[in-house]
Amino acid sequence: MRPPDRPDRVAAPRTLVAAHDLGELWLATIEGGRVMELAVYPAAAARWVGAIVKGRVTRSVPGVSALFVDVGFERDAFTVWDPPGGEREPPASGDELMVQIVREADRGKGARATPNVTIAGWSLVLVPGSTHRGVSRRIGEAEERDRLRAILERLEPQGTGLIVRTAARGLDEQVLQAEATRLADRWRRIERRAAAVSAPAVLEQEDGPLLAFLRDRLDGSIGEIVVEGEGLLAAVERAAAESVVPLPPRRRHTGPLPAVEAFGLERALDEALAREVRLPGGGRLVIDETEAFVAVDINSGRDTGAVDLEQTAVRTNLAAVAELERQIGLRNLSGLIVVDFIDMRDPDHRRAVNDALERVLAKDRLKTRFTRLSEFSLAEVTRQRRGLPLAARLTEPCPHCESGRTLRPEVQARRLLRELRRQARPVPGARFVLSGPQRVIEAAQEIAREEGEASGLPAISSIGFAVGPPGIERA
Repeated sequence: MRPPDRPDRVAAPRTLVAAHDLGELWLATIEGGRVMELAVYPAAAARWVGAIVKGRVTRSVPGVSALFVDVGFERDAFTVWDPPGGEREPPASGDELMVQIVREADRGKGARATPNVTIAGWSLVLVPGSTHRGVSRRIGEAEERDRLRAILERLEPQGTGLIVRTAARGLDEQVLQAEATRLADRWRRIERRAAAVSAPAVLEQEDGPLLAFLRDRLDGSIGEIVVEGEGLLAAVERAAAESVVPLPPRRRHTGPLPAVEAFGLERALDEALAREVRLPGGGRLVIDETEAFVAVDINSGRDTGAVDLEQTAVRTNLAAVAELERQIGLRNLSGLIVVDFIDMRDPDHRRAVNDALERVLAKDRLKTRFTRLSEFSLAEVTRQRRGLPLAARLTEPCPHCESGRTLRPEVQARRLLRELRRQARPVPGARFVLSGPQRVIEAAQEIAREEGEASGLPAISSIGFAVGPPGIERA
C-alpha cells in the first residue's frame, strides 16, 4: 500500500551540516543531537554526481533496453533507454547520447546514468523531452495544489516538462516564471555546447551533491545550515543569492574540533557501517545489505521488564520501527527492504506496528510503498533509489574471503589520519609513526600530502609511515 500524503513540515527543524574533511565531502542532518541522515563522498565522486555529459554508445543490449556509454570515465556508464512516451528507437553503437550521471561507479561497475536529463532548480525541475507538468505530492493542501497547477499551465516555455517542488509552496507566479526562465536558459546553453563538442565531453557540472542535498530538504525541515570550509560556504552563499526560496540561516563552523568530530559524524558513520544496532530495552536490529535486497531482522534480546513474550514482542517491534526510520536515512537504504518482525498474536499489536510503520514511511522525502505484516510477520518496503547506499560507497569486496565486504583502503587511511589528528592535537610538534597494510599506508601518505595541515594534521615531516598492524605510536 502507499503511505498517505506526506506531512508538509517536520515538527523539529534539523541542522544541516556540510564539511570537507581529508578529501571527502560530508553531508548530514541532525535532529535532537542525533545524526539522522549521512552522506560521504570522495572528492572525485562528488564532482561528477549530477553532471550532464555527451557520451558515445559503445554497446547496447536490446532485450532489456540497456546501453553502455563512454562518458570519459575509466569504465563506461550504464543506462536504460526509457524516454518519456517510449516512442523513440534506442541509439545504436557509435551514436552520441546526452546522459546525466546519477550514481558514481561501484563494485567494479561503471557509473549509472540516465538519458532523461533534468535541470533542477529551487522551486521547479525542468524536464526536457517531456511535456508532463505536475506538483510534488508532498504538497498536501488541495487548495495550494490547485493554485500551483493553474500556474504551471501558464508557465513558459510551453511544451516543456516542469515539476513543482515542495519549496514552491506559497510562491507567486512571477517568481516561478523567473525560475522557469532561468532553467530554460541553462538547458539552451547545454544544448549549444552539446552541438559544438565531440563525445565524450562534459556539458555541465554546475550541480553537485551539496546543492542537491540542500534543495531536496527545502521543505521546512531544516532550521539551520552549518558549513565548514571556505569553498563550501561560498557555494552555499552563491546558492542563497540565486535561490527563489529563502534558505535557512547559515553559519560557519568555528569550533576547536573539526565538524566531523564536533557533530558526531564519525560515530554515526561507524554505526551506519555496523551490522547490528542496539534498541532500547535490549533488542537489536540486524541489517544485511545484498545486491538484491536489504534484510532487516528484529531480535528481542533481553527485555527483563516484559510481563510476557507478547509484550516483549510488541515493545521491541515498536522500538525497531522508530529506529528503522533513522537507519534508512543514515545508510541511504533503498530498493526492496524486507523487515522480519518478532511474531505477535494479538491483532491489536499487529495493527499498532503496522500503523507505526505507516507513519514513519509517510515522513520519508523519497517515494515509498509497503505491504502490511504478513502471517509470518514480514513487511516489504520499497524505497526510491537516490544515489548509492553509504556502505556501497565506502566498502569493497573482501580480497580474502571474497564473500564479505571491507572498508576501502582510502577509507581506512582516513580513519587512521583522523585518529592521528586527535592524538596530535594536545602535543603540537610531536612526531608519530602511522602503520597499517600497504594499500592503506600508500593511501594515507597521498592524503596527508594533499590535505596537509589545512585539515588539522601534523606537518607531513613529523609523520612516519610503516607497513604493519594498524596503529599509531609516538616516535
